[in-house]
This record gives sequence, C-alpha cells and structure tokens, in this order.
Amino acid sequence: MVKWSKKYGPIFTVWMPKPSIVIADMELLKIALKDRAECFSGRPQSFLYGIFTGHKPNGDGIVLCQGEKWLAQRRFALKTFRNFGMGGNRMETLINFHTNRFMKQLADCIPPNRFATGVVLDIHYQLAFCLGNIINDLIMGRHYEYGDAEFAKFRELIDNTLKGVASFSMFFIDSYPWLRFICPRYYSYCRDGFEIQKFFLDEIDRHETTMDYNKEPENFIDAYLRDMMETGDENLSKLTLALNSGDLWTGGLETAVTTIYWGIIYLIHYPEIQRQLQQEIDLVLDTSPVSTAKRNEMPYMRATLDELQRLANILPWHIPHEVNEEVILAGFKIPKGTTIMPQIGAIFFDPEIFPDPNLFEPRRFLDQEGRYVRSEYLAPFGLGKRSCIGEGLAKMELFIIFTSLLQNFSFEAEDREHKPSLERNPGMTSVPTRFKCRIRRRRAELVTSEHESSKDQAE
Repeated sequence: MVKWSKKYGPIFTVWMPKPSIVIADMELLKIALKDRAECFSGRPQSFLYGIFTGHKPNGDGIVLCQGEKWLAQRRFALKTFRNFGMGGNRMETLINFHTNRFMKQLADCIPPNRFATGVVLDIHYQLAFCLGNIINDLIMGRHYEYGDAEFAKFRELIDNTLKGVASFSMFFIDSYPWLRFICPRYYSYCRDGFEIQKFFLDEIDRHETTMDYNKEPENFIDAYLRDMMETGDENLSKLTLALNSGDLWTGGLETAVTTIYWGIIYLIHYPEIQRQLQQEIDLVLDTSPVSTAKRNEMPYMRATLDELQRLANILPWHIPHEVNEEVILAGFKIPKGTTIMPQIGAIFFDPEIFPDPNLFEPRRFLDQEGRYVRSEYLAPFGLGKRSCIGEGLAKMELFIIFTSLLQNFSFEAEDREHKPSLERNPGMTSVPTRFKCRIRRRRAELVTSEHESSKDQAE
C-alpha cells in the first residue's frame, strides 16, 4: 500500500468491486475523520454482517451501525466505561487481578529446578485467557477459571468466524451474495456466528432475571438493560446489546492478544531491547508491582509499546467508513455512499516518516535526552468519532501486562534454528504464526500486585 500511495498519491480509488477511496495521508485523514467527522462517520453495509442483524438499512451493533442508532450506542458505551473507571484506579485494579493470575500460570509452568534453563511453551492460550477474562468481567461481570471448556469453545467460535469473514470466498460472497449457495464455508460461518449471538443472548436473559435494578450496575450488560428499562430508547434492544457485546469482546481481545504476542516475537529477535527494558523496569520498579503511576518514569517502555503498535500494524485495513453526503476532499468530489478506506498502516511504513520502517526501533519515539516523544503519525486506535472506544483500557492493558511479563520473565528462541517467524498471516488482523519460546524466571519470588488476592476492590 505504501508503494501504491507513492505511485497514485495520498488519495486514490480501488474497485472491490465497487469503487472505494483509499486515504493514505495523515493530514487528509485528520481532515476527513476528525474535522469533517459528520460526513465521514458512516459505515458501508455488509451482506455478511447483515446476516446477524436482519439486514437493517443502517446496520446494528456499535462497530458497524450508523446514524442515530450508532450515536446512541457510542454515547452509552462511553458513559458506561467512564462510570466503570476507564483509565482509572478501578480499571487498573481489575487488570492487575487478571495479570497476576496470568503471571502465576506462567510461573507454575517453570518448576524450581528449571529456573536456570527455563521451559519451552507457547503462551498464547494463557495470554488470551487473561485478556479475555478482563473483557468478560467488564461485559458480563464474571470470569472463567483456567482451562474452562466454555471459554475454549467460545474462543474457537470467535476464531472460526474471524477466519471465515476474512477469507477470499467470503469476500466474494459479500460482493456477490448469490455465490453463498455454492460455497460450503458460508454455512459454517453462519452457524458459528449465530452460536456466538445465542451465547450473548442467553447471557443477557440470565442478567435480566437476576439483576437488582436498585443497585448500581457493575457490568456492561446490566448497565444496558437498566438504561433500556429507564429510557425506553428504541435504539436500545437485546439484539443490539448482544451485537455490542460481541463487538467489544472481539475487538477488546483479539487486537490486544495479537499485539502482545507480536511483542514477544520482537523481543526474541531483538534481545538487546529486551535487556534495556528490563534494566529500566529494575531501576524504576525493582520488586514493586507494576503501576501506571510509574509510566512517565519509563520512557523506554512507552517508546517500545508505541513501536510495537506501529510495526505490528494489527489492523492493516482499518474498518471502512462511508460518506453520508457528497463531499470534496483534496479537490476530489466524493459521492454520497462512497466507501472510504483509511490506510493508517501505510503511514506506519512510510520511510519518509519512519526511517527503516521494517526495523523494530523504539528509539524513534525518544528524543536525544532519552525522553518519550509522542508521534502525531501514530494512531493505532483510529481517528475521530469512530476511533476505538476502548483505547484507554487497551493502553493500560498493554503497559501492565507487557511490563509484568518482563519484570518476571525473560524470553528466548526455542533454539538457534527456531526463532519465531516475522511473516504475517492474511486476515482481518496481522496475526503472527503461533510459536513456542524458552521462558526463564528472572526472580525466585514472583512480583505481583497487592490486589492479587481479591477482585472486590475493582467492583
């Protein structure tokens, strides 16, 4: 995409099969998605997603609906997460609770007689379990115990659905729906998608029959049901709540898991960066628990997390927008209903903005004095009103979990011949190939937060 933007300019048209406008310039993206958000905040309606919404004209669910329905969902979600302490102490306590469980699960894999040599394992399941339970607590007010079969089944359904919707066969079905009659994958996609929807609808029914409407809600589902009852807003419904829950669960889990998983890969390929991070952790934290209050004292960690999000480029194609009315951008007339494809990933790999863009180099986010410098060209959570509503949660998760991992463990290649692959698998997200690595304990005593024994303080 970087080559296309250099050849055709910062704004150009592709046919998929309908004409779509690609914007690969940060200034134009800011104009479109922030300054002119009312014009550019629509969503193109997808046949594949419409299967689960009844093909409503303006869609459904917080990610893919538009118009007044979307505004109502976004307002509610922002208000609710703010009430839950998004970015504050309450949210940090919840993240610490599940991060501590994650650290203990990894530590239990390394017996005392293996501290020096470490063990070889794939941490993907434990990582997904940690992040999935954070989302579960926020949405449903409950979490799973390690190894729970329901959690494993639910993850499998999510994975299958994401792989299905990202496949070439489903891309063609989305453009030419009649092809669904000759494509077996379409039927498995529908089966898995409706099973996910039923999971959330059943969960909503349980909450509806057991929640105490006189108490302040402590999770997203309870808060939504209470708002439905009190306001009678026609934009709020149980189906929409189920879709919102699925959107939040998928968006909040898959992107964070993939980012941290890439982080371990890059640390193995760049061991000097891992050592520098651990030196900073030891200097600032020593054996104290990780706290976001110390984040500003850890410029190298902040720079590394920015570089990780840039290079991992988790959403190479950000979710498309649609213009709500005819508009002119950069001298080009864009008709109403045109799909807009924000290509933020092309900016991340533009050598004129980020020299040697394929190298993992945290120092690009530090000044000459070693102070952290935020780049205006880094926007992994999107821009404007359609930016990720969970940005505050995601940033806190990345800092706490990644720092905790490096405070307690070191990561190496399984052996010299088996470094994790840097190749990206095709799909909606830039998913790395699964891998095993050697994990060593850095200390005899695991460093965990003071909140390790109870989640009650987060409630």
